[in-house]
Amino acid sequence: MKKLKFEIPASVQAELDARDAEQKKATVEALENGVFQLEYPWSNDKRGMPKVLLRSALFGVVRRGRREYLQGAQIAAWGESYIRYTGGKLMQSDQDLWMACVEACKRSGKMQVVISQSELLRLAGKSNSKAWLINTLERLVATAITVKDGRYTYVGSLIHDAVKDDETGHIALNINPKMLELFGVGTTHLEFKQRQALASDLSKWLHCYALSHASSYRKPHLIGLGKLQDLCGSTATIRKFRQQMKAAMNELKEQKIVAGWTLENDILKLWR
Repeated sequence: MKKLKFEIPASVQAELDARDAEQKKATVEALENGVFQLEYPWSNDKRGMPKVLLRSALFGVVRRGRREYLQGAQIAAWGESYIRYTGGKLMQSDQDLWMACVEACKRSGKMQVVISQSELLRLAGKSNSKAWLINTLERLVATAITVKDGRYTYVGSLIHDAVKDDETGHIALNINPKMLELFGVGTTHLEFKQRQALASDLSKWLHCYALSHASSYRKPHLIGLGKLQDLCGSTATIRKFRQQMKAAMNELKEQKIVAGWTLENDILKLWR
């Protein structure tokens, strides 16, 4: 029996080829632009941060004034995590802007986004001048970090690059798509309004730290005061830090971020 040969009409084949070309183009564009796709996305009233960064002194409690420049310095981090950093010391306000950049990319669905300066400041919860915005972006671009958490090691910068259009005032941000691996390992979702309501940098750092750990009254989170001071990057005397920590924990309880806490023999116990 002669086998019949099925032939696709030329017009149909041309349409299929066009669709294939369009899909290939879309795939290439997605790779080039860097699609921001999270396994567990957070809502717009929150901000997302990798736990490994929240439990470290990368965005620490830094004394106001001239910032120290670090060259390949190991940053205090939780457990077996490892962070090495080059750049100016970063503080909580830097974290606010970095989270805003990540949030802008999350909302656009891409690792590259064009955004107005005023909108970026709004996402960061800041009323600072645009000069502060540009200076902080410069600082975040001029960073080099190595972060090892679990099976993944990220080597790169916090922000790949940023371009400001002087005519429109808009900023084109670019975050390295490889950084998504850090969010995949473990992400903490922070209540944006809660963070804005906190007064001190230590309160903001402790907010991040407390939410990054599971805890309850029956199974509270415990940590030594000295270890906690290393993790947040405070250079205060232990006596001063003890006072600051008590005030910050009281603020967290007032904002209902933690349900309770105690400090006995310089061991902090907290639960949510």
